[in-house]
Amino acid sequence: MKTFGKAVRERRKALGLTQRQLAARVRFEDGHALSEPYLNAIEHDLCRPPREHIIAQFAHALGTNPDVFFYLAGRMPPDLRDFELTNEELQRAFGMFRRVLAEGRKSAPHKRAHDEISRPDGIDRAI
Repeated sequence: MKTFGKAVRERRKALGLTQRQLAARVRFEDGHALSEPYLNAIEHDLCRPPREHIIAQFAHALGTNPDVFFYLAGRMPPDLRDFELTNEELQRAFGMFRRVLAEGRKSAPHKRAHDEISRPDGIDRAI
């Protein structure tokens, strides 16, 4: 499965950015830029995905939908946490999410064998 760090690295390289350039674009809440060693640790999965603010900063700096990065980081997007849902509503929502992913897999003309096992088709193309 693609990780948050791998996705950041792939997108950075696709945009032709160096680690230094990306680190300068991602800022902590107090305005300080991310350090290059910390970015390197994130990209090589040597640490857990960063906190919410930094995930959103990466998405903005890399022109990616934040939902994709939150998903890859194993986190719920902040706007979805504000909903007060019953267990039944959550189960229905996740069921629909799984169906949409499964339908996408069925219609994908060029599935790779490891995609069938390790991750829903389309996740790589989202970033």
